[in-house]
Amino acid sequence: MDELERAANRLKLTVDDHQSSLSAEIQKLDEDEKQLRGRLRDIDERKQQFAAENGIPDVSNDDIIEISAGGKIIAAKRGVLTQLKGTRFEALFCGRWEQKLQRDSSGRIFLDVNPKAFRAIVDWLNVRAISTEDDCPESPTMDEENEGILRHYMRLFFTNSTGTLTNIESVIIKSENYAKTIHDWLSEDDSEGVLSLVHRSSRDGSTIDIDRLESNEDGSNGRALVIIETTEGHIIGGYTNAYHLGLDSAQPCASKSFLFTLCGFDLTSPCKMKVKNGVNDVTVGFPIVGECEVSVLFHNTRDGDFFIYPQALLCLRIGSLYECGPSKQLLQSDCTIKEMEIFQVSDCVDPQKSNERCHSSNAVASNRVEDDIFPAGLSDAIKQKWRALEDMEAEILSLEDSFTDEERFIESFASGCTSDIVILNVSGTMMVTKRATLLVVEESMLAQQFDDSKWTEQGSNKSQVKQWTTEEVVEWVSTVEGIQDDVSNLFMENKINGSELLALDKDGLQMIGVKRVGTLCLLFDEIKSLKETVGQDVATLIEHSPYCFGKILDYLRLKHLNALDLTGLPPLPTVCDRKKETFDKVVKYYFPGNSSKLILG
Repeated sequence: MDELERAANRLKLTVDDHQSSLSAEIQKLDEDEKQLRGRLRDIDERKQQFAAENGIPDVSNDDIIEISAGGKIIAAKRGVLTQLKGTRFEALFCGRWEQKLQRDSSGRIFLDVNPKAFRAIVDWLNVRAISTEDDCPESPTMDEENEGILRHYMRLFFTNSTGTLTNIESVIIKSENYAKTIHDWLSEDDSEGVLSLVHRSSRDGSTIDIDRLESNEDGSNGRALVIIETTEGHIIGGYTNAYHLGLDSAQPCASKSFLFTLCGFDLTSPCKMKVKNGVNDVTVGFPIVGECEVSVLFHNTRDGDFFIYPQALLCLRIGSLYECGPSKQLLQSDCTIKEMEIFQVSDCVDPQKSNERCHSSNAVASNRVEDDIFPAGLSDAIKQKWRALEDMEAEILSLEDSFTDEERFIESFASGCTSDIVILNVSGTMMVTKRATLLVVEESMLAQQFDDSKWTEQGSNKSQVKQWTTEEVVEWVSTVEGIQDDVSNLFMENKINGSELLALDKDGLQMIGVKRVGTLCLLFDEIKSLKETVGQDVATLIEHSPYCFGKILDYLRLKHLNALDLTGLPPLPTVCDRKKETFDKVVKYYFPGNSSKLILG
């Protein structure tokens, strides 16, 4: 009987301990869920607050938005401009920040951008709006001189808060699901970043120009993504976080590398093939033409899984170094390449911010109990709830970062006063920019010409009649030929200011005491002429080639974006040969001494 009692007590204690552990685990789950839902509410409340303060009511996708893009008027429907959700471009035109946006004297949204590049982006979005998911247009392109500028704007507008382009500049990846899959795979390996196209076989030929592949700051070669479409309809590729150029002995091993297929090979879904366990010497190479008959290879000193030949031949022998996917065709296949693209993958996330994100994202994970102290079914349910909470936290972190980035982007890039917009008459060609853009290089003649003191002397770029005081109105009336002094006194007695002067019609003039018909008609005509001049912007004359000055202005725009920490360093201007001598002279005029090297290199 004593043994039975001891057994019963032990059972009771075990059950009590088990119940206590279970209650504690459920309490932790509930507390974390409550905290996460509170953060979600905070995000929603913050968005609603900003929308109430800065937005407009009754926003519709059918709203027609007029934009002054560097002085060129471009119009589009709100729904077209906001179709890529979660991007800075969508945030710009969603209506949430409408009252914060800088506007020109006609009330249009003003963006200090290259007009042709912005036009290319809007044209691309217009076509995209009428396309199916399987038939999306390829990313916008421009001529070689302006391609670098367009790429900068694509990164500016379509980069999310983690620094990743939300679309891929690819003619192969036309599905958003495929683009998201690639980004997810890169994120799994902590390899997310901006994808910059450096080679496209249909554009550049089968020979890869390795000079386009940039090196890291420490001199090592960077990260690359290869995507291939075959004539058989397969889409396959690979990623490496370290590659070698040529066949020298110094071939760095990749610590992060994988192959993948998106479609074809009798697969029903995309497949990622990681490096096999125990394989730690995988290298990825782009050999120099003449050194080797292969142009891209994923290999080591003994085996290779993935070979691309200049004759548009792809040879797959997957299984030696990388895990083989579910299709036997991947073990040994020779395919004809229809299109090949190589992307440089560059970092653009602030390391401190990234560390903060990683630390924060582990908050839920740190509460997990990994030991299987509960029965299998119950343990699986608890683990599933923890995984769901981790996914929820990651999504919340992304939303928090996204809104913080959105606020910073609007404040630094898209907001400002109308008076800070500068209209330039460049030998008859009108260009419009922000004064801050012209001031970005302090040593330049432009910075001196548009600094605070000289800009004030110019009276800004618009007549300030609406801001006239009563004394200024009286002074103006006294200058109108044929008006007697006693008439100007009527404006003083009635304390008429600039805005009220512009609102006066014949009835209003009679009401303040103007009685003579001739004087009434004369004043009415003069006020009408004054109204017309109010809407006319004053342009600053620039007596230089529009082509050359436009190149300078485009560089300064990108330089200003870089100073705001919104994009990377701008590329040097690409100038046609016949204009290069003139361009050099204009640059050296505006940027004397060593400052000219900033633009000329």
